[in-house]
Amino acid sequence: MDQMEKHVNEETIFECFAAAEKCETHSQTAESFVDVEEYENNTMYPAFARWAKAVGYDEIANLFLKVAGEEKLHAKWLRELYKEMGTPTEGKDTLRAKEALTLIQSNMGNLLQSNPKGLIEKALKVSYRVEMRECTQIYPAFRAQALESGNIKAAGIYQKVIDSETQHAQWFEAALKDLLGQSNTMI
Repeated sequence: MDQMEKHVNEETIFECFAAAEKCETHSQTAESFVDVEEYENNTMYPAFARWAKAVGYDEIANLFLKVAGEEKLHAKWLRELYKEMGTPTEGKDTLRAKEALTLIQSNMGNLLQSNPKGLIEKALKVSYRVEMRECTQIYPAFRAQALESGNIKAAGIYQKVIDSETQHAQWFEAALKDLLGQSNTMI
């Protein structure tokens, strides 16, 4: 067992997530949001789906892909308000998250062979944590910033995203309970 295999735990997988940042201006915050949502859509959740599919958890793989599609929708909603945004600058946290994901994926064959259910369990737990952080901390702060600046449309979009991220957390929690065969899992 090599070093990477020994050290892949929830915190290692948590490093694969990027966090959008509240910036000085609402348009900069929106750009950070779009960057992270597109990363989750294009890179992170599809990687988790590949992991699940590779070890026979097709329903969980489909859940990761469903959430990825909704993350893309979140970015689309905000882009409609900021048509001049173009391609957002890749944030430092997104770059860091991509490096963490690349490191894990470089040893994925060994990880999937050694404890496939454990790896998928960790991915679900971390996905739940991230979605909860987004719906209870990060995006409510963005919504508040939009309201403070008088941008009611953006605040409404952030509320839609909060509602969606809450649903994602519930889906991941249910999938984790199913995976573990439990009706009352403490995440």
